[in-house]
Amino acid sequence: MRNTYALINLKNLKHNIKEIKNYYSDYKYYIGVVKANAYGHGDIIAKTLEEAGLNYLAVSSLEEGISVRKHTKLPILCFGYIDPKDIDLVIKNNITLSIISYDYYKELLKLNKNIKVHLKINSGMNRFGINDSKQVKEIVDNLKTSKLELEGIYTHLATSGVSDIYYDYQIEKFIELTKEINLKEIPIVHIFNSLGLARHKKLPFANGVRVGLMMYGFTYNISKMSIKNKIKRRLKLHFLKVSKTILTNNLKLKKVLSLHSEVITINHIKEGEFVGYNASYIAPYDTSIAVIPIGHADGITNNYKQVMINNKRYDIVAICMDYIMVKVDDKVKLHDKVDIINDQITVGSIANNDSPHHILVSISNRVDRKYEE
Repeated sequence: MRNTYALINLKNLKHNIKEIKNYYSDYKYYIGVVKANAYGHGDIIAKTLEEAGLNYLAVSSLEEGISVRKHTKLPILCFGYIDPKDIDLVIKNNITLSIISYDYYKELLKLNKNIKVHLKINSGMNRFGINDSKQVKEIVDNLKTSKLELEGIYTHLATSGVSDIYYDYQIEKFIELTKEINLKEIPIVHIFNSLGLARHKKLPFANGVRVGLMMYGFTYNISKMSIKNKIKRRLKLHFLKVSKTILTNNLKLKKVLSLHSEVITINHIKEGEFVGYNASYIAPYDTSIAVIPIGHADGITNNYKQVMINNKRYDIVAICMDYIMVKVDDKVKLHDKVDIINDQITVGSIANNDSPHHILVSISNRVDRKYEE
């Protein structure tokens, strides 16, 4: 077997949960988002999240819910669509459904089954949710006398609101769509994900929050902002009456995932020789190329630019389906450990202008997951 693996630090994960709960202590429900194989960390971490003090989990499909259920007794909310034909599996695995549309609500009523549900409000994302206040009232009123138990209500925000008006628009729309019901009668009201939690003060009617990337070690601090963006943001705050947002916090979070492999061969090539498909790299002088057994099929994209070997950075010069080739010096030896993601080459730096979760969820199941306490 190749010595390529993602190392998941469960101690750091527990630390992050404790830090988040202490820092944002005004909530009653902390919902750990473990969709997409727990953002690449492996849904086995559900057990650790339960031990760390989360009281709800969330997935995007029934398949994910069934997989997560093997590792925890916590309630599990499914954000997405589940075919009513699979309702027996929903009940067997104690999955909470989302009412994602009015038609879906009607389908669930016909089942006449005891199921917990959360009502999704479409506040502007236009993916799932109810977009009519009368329908919201109808659903909430009818569920009081049905076998469906309305446990929660929520929405999904499309933007952070740092320099746009859409956050304010969505909050206003959520309030408008729920004006004919009493939100205080709903046990769980959750609006923010990690980004919303980091950027905005707690909404008075929300008692739950969904933590995804934050519990995996991302603080969402904005340490630098271009002068252009600063001016743009100030203008919008002033003229468009955009809500103030929080750019930094004092969360002391730790990275949970690192990615590693090893040098399996070293090729010594001459000036003018090439490396990789399409001769993507041509040696400007005699050099050494280390081959590492991880590639596109493992989730390594062109965003990856460097690795670390023996605490020194080396440039990736070619990426294939199963291997990367790295320009090294004579200090690098056969079977040296290679750090692809670590405390220096972070997920955020690899993502650059992309979202970190795209990097995490791209790490394929071909890569072994190892867990350490």
